[in-house]
Amino acid sequence: MDETYDPFYNRAAWRLKFLWWPRKCELSNRWMWLDFAYQGRAVWTGPGESVFEDRWHNTTEHIIWKLKQ
Repeated sequence: MDETYDPFYNRAAWRLKFLWWPRKCELSNRWMWLDFAYQGRAVWTGPGESVFEDRWHNTTEHIIWKLKQ
């Protein structure tokens, strides 16, 4: 098993959204604001309420990340 395995990426659904509030790109660690970015949302379910986890990628960084997979 890979040491960098993150189950978030198996569950995430990605979509392009406009950022009205500042967010940090998870890949490049840069701030993004008033621009388009990819939002990855994973839903974690269990015995209680569902939990939504969001992560953000810069559009250029996201495309490069997808090509490297």
